[in-house]
Amino acid sequence: MSGSARARQPPKPRPAPRAAPKSAPRQPARAAPPALSGWRRWRWVAVLVLAAVLGLPLAHAMFGEVVALLGGTFLLGLLVGRWTAR
Repeated sequence: MSGSARARQPPKPRPAPRAAPKSAPRQPARAAPPALSGWRRWRWVAVLVLAAVLGLPLAHAMFGEVVALLGGTFLLGLLVGRWTAR
C-alpha cells in the first residue's frame, strides 16, 4: 500500500421500481398438433430401431466398442430430447 487510504463513498441510491405498463390481455396460444403424430411417429421409431440394429454393430466394427456405445448414447439422448421437448 502507498499509505494514502481513501474513504469509500456511500453507495448511490437506487431509483424506485416502476410499475409495468398495462397492456391488452394476451390471447391463449392454440396448441399445435404434435410434430410426430400418427404414422409419422412410428416411422421415426422404425428409423431409430434400424439405426440401432445396423448402425451400432457397424460402428463397433469400424471404431471399437467405446466409440460405438458413446455415439449411440449421444444420438439416442439427442433424439429423445428433441422428441420430448416442449
